[in-house]
Amino acid sequence: MCVVSIVLSGFSVYLMLGVSQVQQEQLSELRATLDETKSRIVEIESALSNLTDLPDLLELQERIDLLLNQTPASIYESAHKSVVVIRTQVAQGSGFLYDETNLILTNWHVVEDGTEIEVQFYDGSRKEASLIGGDPYSDVAIITVASTPSDAKPLLLGDSSELYIGQQVVAIGNPLGFTGSLSSGYISQINKEIDLPPIVVPVIQLDITIAPGSSGGPLLDLSGNVVGITNAGTAYGFNFAVPSNIVKRVAPSLVETGEYEHAFVGFYGVELNPENIRNFNILNIEPFQTGILIWEVVPDTPAAEAGLQGVVETQDASGSPAYRAKDIIQAVDGRPTPTFAEWSAYIEEYVSPGQTITLALWRSEAIISVEVTTTSRPPYTG
Repeated sequence: MCVVSIVLSGFSVYLMLGVSQVQQEQLSELRATLDETKSRIVEIESALSNLTDLPDLLELQERIDLLLNQTPASIYESAHKSVVVIRTQVAQGSGFLYDETNLILTNWHVVEDGTEIEVQFYDGSRKEASLIGGDPYSDVAIITVASTPSDAKPLLLGDSSELYIGQQVVAIGNPLGFTGSLSSGYISQINKEIDLPPIVVPVIQLDITIAPGSSGGPLLDLSGNVVGITNAGTAYGFNFAVPSNIVKRVAPSLVETGEYEHAFVGFYGVELNPENIRNFNILNIEPFQTGILIWEVVPDTPAAEAGLQGVVETQDASGSPAYRAKDIIQAVDGRPTPTFAEWSAYIEEYVSPGQTITLALWRSEAIISVEVTTTSRPPYTG
């Protein structure tokens, strides 16, 4: 008899001894509760007994053990042989094996000006590489080599849409030439808009130090999946990574055609918040209005063809320059766009050139729907 059964039996005896002091109705209720509890215990014991007979119980336990034992050290051990040093006559960076063992993912800016590209593997061996294709707007490029060490395997791209602020991640790269170095930290922001032309895709903001030489290396979660390509960032210490879901869209196109085309609508906009509304002196909207104000529509673009309207320049009561809003984007395909980051995240991850999107627009204090068929973003000219 299990311990729980003994305890319950003792409780039953106690109830019987004290019957003269307890109202019959209360005693009946207690007995009913006791019977129900016994029944549940039997069900639990039966379920546990059946669980031990499941053929995949051992596999489940192994998965749990693996999850508990995943650490930055274990991720480094499993992934570092796949990370390489990339050198050109003007730059040095990092990269990692992708899809096939002779394909290497890196940042576009690492190889953009390189006419001679050399790859160094974890074992010190070096190979000449050639550029297959690159995309300035996402800062992603693919190079290829004739062969790689036999124990260096391609890394798998994970799902960056499942990332969250505060999640622990690991970066492997070659900061300042120190090959195969590990950095560990946390995600500090996702879908971050960054003012670093020509990058237009939303990025993952990191609290990890990504020093020059580490650009192009993998950012991994604690399952060992690549969730981004790291970038050394800006002079202000802002470090980031291109999300893996963007890389999943870009990389296959680079392999097939050498380039990637981004969807393009064709307008300049202002992200609305109380500060921008006040600073731009926008007269005809509420001070807490949100969305993306269309400031100017580029001629001969999808935005122009769809009839989107930019602001109208005017003056306020004091004669100071002011503006009147015409169109404010509230959502795209039903997804709210209170910020440019939300807009960019959707367009870059889910929309392709030639695809029709539906905008929810604030226009003259009413919400209307407008369809826009995107085209390709003009090529980057430097």
